[in-house]
Amino acid sequence: MRIAHIGLASYFTENMGYQDDCLAHQNALDGHQVLYISNAAKYVDGSIVQTGREDQVLADGVRLIRLPYEHVVNNFVTDKFRKVSGLYQILDAFAPDVILSHGLTFWSVRDVIRYKQDHPAVKLYADTHTDAYTSGTNWLSLHVLHRVFYRRLVQKALPYLEKYLCITDESRVFSMEHYGVPEALTEFYPLGGTIPTEAEYAEQRKIRRAELGVREDELLLVHAGKLEPQKKTDALLRAFAAVPELKAKLAVIGSIPEETKASLLAQMDADPRVVYLGWKSGVELLDYLCAADLYCQPGKVSAIMQNAVCCRCPILLYPHPGYVKDYDYGNLLWVKTEADMAEALRRIAAGETDLAALEQGSQRCALELLDYRALAARLYR
Repeated sequence: MRIAHIGLASYFTENMGYQDDCLAHQNALDGHQVLYISNAAKYVDGSIVQTGREDQVLADGVRLIRLPYEHVVNNFVTDKFRKVSGLYQILDAFAPDVILSHGLTFWSVRDVIRYKQDHPAVKLYADTHTDAYTSGTNWLSLHVLHRVFYRRLVQKALPYLEKYLCITDESRVFSMEHYGVPEALTEFYPLGGTIPTEAEYAEQRKIRRAELGVREDELLLVHAGKLEPQKKTDALLRAFAAVPELKAKLAVIGSIPEETKASLLAQMDADPRVVYLGWKSGVELLDYLCAADLYCQPGKVSAIMQNAVCCRCPILLYPHPGYVKDYDYGNLLWVKTEADMAEALRRIAAGETDLAALEQGSQRCALELLDYRALAARLYR
């Protein structure tokens, strides 16, 4: 089977551990010919950098083509308009059996629609990551960009879709309310993860815990991602500092915005149990998640949560509605406030929380819901 991924509204980054590269990688592992068409930008050490036009075959056999946006008015409009040249011709030369468009909110989705019109046997899927927490957060963005411009693009594509795949319940609701997507067309399609083998899990757990100097009687907590204010890293650090009786190390992984770097680093330096590891690749992050006894995500939604579940971690988690609805397998500790975080950590320190039972819940969630092998297979039927 020939499978084309189109990620012109996202930033394909090899080995990042995001859905884009993981799904394409699994498609290739399953023996399919895979093409990924991305915009000309990717993440480097947590920041988006421009790459220019590229056409290469990655180590796993996925062919990656990067297309730069055509300039429209100014850089801001260009980044929102998302127009590229040559998309139809690339699809025509590749002749896919299945197309998965990662989002429909780019001008050149019109080329995808035209290709589907000309080749009706092709199965066309689209997914969406857009929700009210991350998009349309000001009046102009919501009422002009999303409810007018992007809505028109989505509406043009809807008649040609097999399914509209929503990574969370929040993204489903956003698309129904602002793009007019009919509920009957939607399907839950979560961000997944790669489940390590027993040998891989044990080896990386041993290596990374030794690297961090975690003793037998200590726990390892991990907090990771782009450490912007919405991640609530500062509140987590204060809550951790407020529970000195907890025998644990807290490993913080990720990039810190310049405007908050000094204050966050000062908080970390003030507690000898905290270690800041900086930015790590997706592969490296999985190693640290295998070593962890608890993954802490008290703020905004992040795909790292699903990766942590696949690495058996119990999760300290903010109760976003989609998380409450879809991911609770008895593996989650819900926290809304800094006081909630401190109380959860106190209960762990006092032995009142059964982390082993929570770990088993994450294993069940990973196998039943998040395995990228099963998610990739959804595209084959």
